[in-house]
Amino acid sequence: MGLLSLLGLIACDNAHTVLKGSFKGKPYELLSIETKGFSTNRIDYALKLGSYKQVRIDALTTDWGPPYADELYGNARRVYIDKSPAPYSNQGDDPQRHPATMLYLSPERFSKDVFEQYASLLQSEWPVIDQQFARDEYDRFPRILGLVYGEPQSFARLFTGKKEGKPHAIKVEPDGRVRYSPLTDWANDEYSGLSDKVQMPGKHIYVATGKLTGLTLAQVQSYKDELGKTLSDYFLVQETPDTLSLK
Repeated sequence: MGLLSLLGLIACDNAHTVLKGSFKGKPYELLSIETKGFSTNRIDYALKLGSYKQVRIDALTTDWGPPYADELYGNARRVYIDKSPAPYSNQGDDPQRHPATMLYLSPERFSKDVFEQYASLLQSEWPVIDQQFARDEYDRFPRILGLVYGEPQSFARLFTGKKEGKPHAIKVEPDGRVRYSPLTDWANDEYSGLSDKVQMPGKHIYVATGKLTGLTLAQVQSYKDELGKTLSDYFLVQETPDTLSLK
């Protein structure tokens, strides 16, 4: 499928090429894609190498920050671009700037060979591209740490249970965010009393026992993943009376 056909699939979006280059005899393009909303516009990016399918760089293929630990990827193939990547932070990232993140290529869309081709391209070219665009009008330019061959949600920890008889879940994202929500609605997270993020080193997750109404430690332990394991089987879960420690 040609580039024009690919752009035609982006309904109501405005895409333009911001960079062209050549890598190992194959041309590549970096696209900026503006999606117009009612009150704000969103800028995403896409990378296309030769005749391969383009790689979208957006909310569905990236995280909100670096992974809390490399081990969460298990046996999945991953390639780091920078030998000294941005460190994981126990604090939330600045929402005004695009945080450093891994980029995920779905095995359903890309073969292992194509993954390796894009990994090689980014290892060679992305550090220079990042220096060129991660400033001024491109201040939210994606800071890609590396590539992972897999779906982002394949590496999230999901523990399901019930709240007032309704299915709820605790989810730990690869970027360390600890979320709590109705199982079928992740648009609006609910207060749980758990740490906002995994606290490193040591993979700590705290459970507040203060005045705010959240989950008790016993309730947290009632939530289980598909293997029947609880949050404590993967993280060091501890009670704390100090809600400030959850920040």
